[in-house]
Amino acid sequence: MPFYTVQEAARFFLNPLLPVFFFGVILLCKKQRTRFGLFFLLVYLYGVSIPYTSKAIMSVWSVADTVNRQRTYDAAVVLGGMIDYKWYVRHSAENEKEIFRYVSDYQQLGKSSARILMGAAVIKSGLADKLLLSQVSLKGVNETRILLDLLGRQGIDAQKIAVHGRVRHTLAEAKSVKAYCETNGISNILLITSANHMRRAAALFRHQGLNPALLSVSRDYTPITWESFVPSGDGLEDTYGILNEMAGYIAYLLKDEL
Repeated sequence: MPFYTVQEAARFFLNPLLPVFFFGVILLCKKQRTRFGLFFLLVYLYGVSIPYTSKAIMSVWSVADTVNRQRTYDAAVVLGGMIDYKWYVRHSAENEKEIFRYVSDYQQLGKSSARILMGAAVIKSGLADKLLLSQVSLKGVNETRILLDLLGRQGIDAQKIAVHGRVRHTLAEAKSVKAYCETNGISNILLITSANHMRRAAALFRHQGLNPALLSVSRDYTPITWESFVPSGDGLEDTYGILNEMAGYIAYLLKDEL
């Protein structure tokens, strides 16, 4: 089974609501529903759905940036997964011919859009000489093509952008970047990705013999208030995201790839 398929399966089972469903079914099937069981279910649901939970975990999980803004890096590596694939697939399903118009005329970015925007800013500011993108295509949607169009509209010179190998996950990106750097004599790189993904990404790159400087995006600087303890859809989604990252890290660790 390909690794990306395993990851997709893991995402399903890591859904914080899945235990609620199964435990709820067990409580319904029991002839005597204990107050302890119901209390445990409510406490668990509360814990995974409040924003404070993911904030507390991220305070320990996140890693410090090591970027030196006084130097110029040979290349900045922006990890993939930045567009809203579901949006493109949904519109393609409505009219398959229209998908090509959307790809060339419009860029629907996803939750990790800050990665490519930071990459553009890094090139414009002169912090890095070149921007490295991986060749990513999923469900018939060519992310790389969309991002190249976006960067062009941002005024980034095409000579400042390089596309390396076709990848499906972060490990493949690390291996592809290593091969590109060895071929092109690049030694100093800046790794750009989301804050919750940086620990895993940095470990994978270091395992390949690379030692990138780190620049995280999408850090959550909102203060902890009473609203941090109110259950919400955003809180549940953030908890799911960090659980997925931790599970991915453990999976790579067990495979001796970190």
